[in-house]
Amino acid sequence: MTEPITSAQTSAAPSTIGPVRLELPPLSMMSRVARLTAAGIASMAGFSIEELDDINVMVSEVMVALVEHGAQSTIAVTFEVIDDCFTVRGATDLVDFDLDHPDLALCRTVLEAVSTRHGIEGTSERAEIWASLQQQQP
Repeated sequence: MTEPITSAQTSAAPSTIGPVRLELPPLSMMSRVARLTAAGIASMAGFSIEELDDINVMVSEVMVALVEHGAQSTIAVTFEVIDDCFTVRGATDLVDFDLDHPDLALCRTVLEAVSTRHGIEGTSERAEIWASLQQQQP
């Protein structure tokens, strides 16, 4: 016989969730799907409304940069929470990737403002953009 779940058992948010993986077509409107998924995961982990807003911006920046600079191939997005740190990681195939492109400089600036850590990496064949946000303790 199983015991009923009490409010004390449900009140603690998990410190680890994921990884949760999505494969999305290279369309800017798919950012909405990625943001909804990210918000669901982050809210389960107990992130605040303000932190959810930052996470939505992080996800949008990752998606937009990969759609605009990728080879119009599937975008693989991974969400994960480890030790109260939310990370979004996106990757796609490339034809050509200029790490010094002005759009990517703007992406770095935005990610710097809303994330704890971030990175934009690429080879001649694949780009990866990631951003993490450490949850603030109450």
